Amino acid sequence: MTPRWMSHLVRARQSQEDTATQRLAFARRAQARAHAQAKAEAARVDAMTRQEAAVNAGAFVAAAVALQSAAATHAAAVDEAFRADEWVVGRQRELSDAAKSRYVAEELRDRARAEADREAARIAQRDLDETAAIGHARRTGAQQRGES
Repeated sequence: MTPRWMSHLVRARQSQEDTATQRLAFARRAQARAHAQAKAEAARVDAMTRQEAAVNAGAFVAAAVALQSAAATHAAAVDEAFRADEWVVGRQRELSDAAKSRYVAEELRDRARAEADREAARIAQRDLDETAAIGHARRTGAQQRGES
């Protein structure tokens, strides 16, 4: 794997993490709206149940139908809030997975860089050793020939 490929991989993983962060933020906003709607519907049902009973049968039936409708709307809002909670959990898991993938890609890149640095240092040391060996061989050969 080339360093360029590794940097592309890290950028791709970072992009995935950024997207997951945005999706989580969107899901949290939807969750807040769903919970606010459920709370408002619960307050509406509560207010309707506190009203005094109607005097005539027609008003009583209308109040009962309105209460039933409000209860159904409240149930739907609670269900929506529950789904929003599950959606947020899924988006949090997605963000966590994306962050792990980015971290792994960064670790791979860092290990590759460290390995390349070690290889460059090894090559540099070998070149220095060869230079020193050549210099030593010249000095030794010169001393054996009686040169100084």
